Amino acid sequence: MPHWTSRLRASRAQRSAPEWLGPEADRVRAALGDGAVNWALEVGENITAEISRVLPGIREGASAVDAVLRATTSTTLQAITLVAGIGESDTTLASEEVDEVAGEFARRGMELNDLLKSIRVGYAVLAAALLDAATDLVTGESSAELRRVSMLLFEELDDFTGVAASAFLKEQSEWAAGVSAARLDLATRMIAAEQIDANQAEQVLGYPLRGPHIALIAWSGRHLKHDLRSIVDPVLRRWGTPTATLVIPVGIQAIWAWGSVIPNPRGDVPEFAADLGETCVVVGELSYGLEGFRRSHLEARAVERLVRLHSGHPATAVAHEDVALEVLLLADPDAAAQFVTRVLGRLASDDPRMADLRSTLRRYLDMDHSLAKVAAAEHISKNTVTYRVQKALTLCAHTGGSTTDLRAALRVHEWLYQNPFFER
Repeated sequence: MPHWTSRLRASRAQRSAPEWLGPEADRVRAALGDGAVNWALEVGENITAEISRVLPGIREGASAVDAVLRATTSTTLQAITLVAGIGESDTTLASEEVDEVAGEFARRGMELNDLLKSIRVGYAVLAAALLDAATDLVTGESSAELRRVSMLLFEELDDFTGVAASAFLKEQSEWAAGVSAARLDLATRMIAAEQIDANQAEQVLGYPLRGPHIALIAWSGRHLKHDLRSIVDPVLRRWGTPTATLVIPVGIQAIWAWGSVIPNPRGDVPEFAADLGETCVVVGELSYGLEGFRRSHLEARAVERLVRLHSGHPATAVAHEDVALEVLLLADPDAAAQFVTRVLGRLASDDPRMADLRSTLRRYLDMDHSLAKVAAAEHISKNTVTYRVQKALTLCAHTGGSTTDLRAALRVHEWLYQNPFFER
């Protein structure tokens, strides 16, 4: 007696069979007739329509919809093969078309959850179609056959999902590596001031180059698993509301990033609000356009060199606008160290007493020579401030006149030999 699947028929008029039908269609046609193949094509179309409804993103371009249709039709044909027992003993629902559509999801930047959702949706449509057909076509008591078909589909689901997920993750890894490499190459050429087409660059980067943006560089220890991408938006919010971001991996636990922002009103710049964990972040200044993309990154690089002067530097966030003078003064660290020694003399010595004198002298110079302000800041008397300032000036042999070199030397010394980072 012919298997009930040989009586499958499409409910809609079918066009000629598409060229992309694979060998499973020939096998089903040979064993069960054209009706079963046409039924599979119709069910594939139904599954594709439902997936497109639930995940409208796949409708953006014909390639994704075509890939889904090929995969759903192939899966339906495989299901008929399994139910009718006309395939090999190791026949599964997974096929090359399933790998193809999983790769298409990855290349379109969709998430694994999107793929898994499409599988759940498609499986539900397929199972309903098979069980409805069995109910209509199985003669006599159909409950046993319905149970068998249900169990068969259930047993295949895990394997089908695993194959699709593995294909997705493999393609996603390869695709992301290729995209990141292309973006890093382009960004490097832009930073080197090479001539590039701005419109094409925006397409490759997926990031707007016009308008205001800020560059940042972030890194952490290799043994840490902190997601550096998660700090980009919170850091950018110090300057405004991020509207787009570009993040490029540049090594193990290191990224370059840019953010297009709507600047805060009145130029307000609050403190950093990001929880940095064990991460270091350095940030360029708010700049505009293609040249600003380059300049802000170079400023961040300059701050990075400043931070990396200290081995074992702590996690920190440092913005160029806060250390612009130090960046200039420490462009040549060896020359800067010699400058400190020459200007500060004995005041540069590494002992607690000299540290107190330097601290008081720097505050005195920064606070417009106000004894009262320095005394309040350091919780000491004005007489003590006077004594420390005079002693410090004597130790560095300052003879009066301009204090520009002295102030610069004190700032450089703080970065080279004391706590180098502003507390956040």
